[in-house]
Amino acid sequence: MLMFYRFFIVPILLFSVVPHLYATDFNGVISISKKGKAVKPSEYADAVIYFVPDQAVNSPPLNTEMKEMKMEKKTYSPRVLPITMGTEVNFPNFDPILHNAFSTSTNNNFDLGLYGGGDKGTHKFEKPGLVRVYCNVHHAMVAYILVFDSPYYTTPSSEGNFTLKDLPQVSGQLFIWHPRAKLIKKKLDFSKTIGQEKFDLELTKRRVPKHSNKAGKSYRKTKKKKYNK
Repeated sequence: MLMFYRFFIVPILLFSVVPHLYATDFNGVISISKKGKAVKPSEYADAVIYFVPDQAVNSPPLNTEMKEMKMEKKTYSPRVLPITMGTEVNFPNFDPILHNAFSTSTNNNFDLGLYGGGDKGTHKFEKPGLVRVYCNVHHAMVAYILVFDSPYYTTPSSEGNFTLKDLPQVSGQLFIWHPRAKLIKKKLDFSKTIGQEKFDLELTKRRVPKHSNKAGKSYRKTKKKKYNK
């Protein structure tokens, strides 16, 4: 199992596997704001909720079905993509210009090279962790791939509602992650009855964080031009 803590991976050493005969669902709702004001529904799509048991359990098989992260209108879509390790992700280019998806994240670094509209590159993510994805051509193209080693994660609706399904009935830590907010961490014990809970996230970080190109250098400053597809 793993925890994302301050955007780093902290492995949890588990020494015995405890089988569980029962599974439970956990329902919750998150509210996202910025400077006390409600945010656009699209911000909810960037949140990921996951559960880390305090002890090893017999988890269901991981779903490694191929996923896709489009490059379109100089953005990545989706901007945040949760997957399990062993999953291959396609990066198709839907723009009439060149893109170069890459990441320097530990254990999941990759570089798909430069390619134009109609082409695509793929990468298989073998290790759990947080992967920051950039474009070597366009500084503002930023995305995140969260690679999990368990199936206990989900994303909220545009209203903030979420359900974590088939959780083991043991104690553990619930985490709510958003690239622009402080990580929320809460202790849960599913051996006891737990009702629906609400969590508040405040956006305090920049949408486009400071970063370098794949050579570790600053991006060239160019005049902003209107994008026409």
